[in-house]
Amino acid sequence: MNLGRWDSAVFKSVFLTAFFVLLYAIYEMGFPNDFDSLSGLSMFAILFMGVYLLFSLVGWLLIGFPVHWLICKYSRGSYFWYVTAAVLFFCLLFLVFGVIEVAAIYGFFALIQAVFFKYYAYKQPRT
Repeated sequence: MNLGRWDSAVFKSVFLTAFFVLLYAIYEMGFPNDFDSLSGLSMFAILFMGVYLLFSLVGWLLIGFPVHWLICKYSRGSYFWYVTAAVLFFCLLFLVFGVIEVAAIYGFFALIQAVFFKYYAYKQPRT
């Protein structure tokens, strides 16, 4: 059973997703005009990255790695199964929290991370 290069793929998928979320936050809030706004954005970025990394890595340990192992063991590991797992995660979040917005946000992050993870886990190194 080939699990791919899952160790580096996890970090790449988490950091890339966090980077896109930060870019979207800057787009929505607008680029800061003064030093106070810039320092506020910097503090937001630091706090966001810390919390996001903690939740993402715990999520990968509790949910992502077991799902990846099951996908590799019982299928060929296509993108379809990773997207299906993210959709099921969305449904589980909706059942637990009962709020569609919370489930949509976390489910979307899980979907993006799963697609990046699949890509980087099996990406062939350049020679």
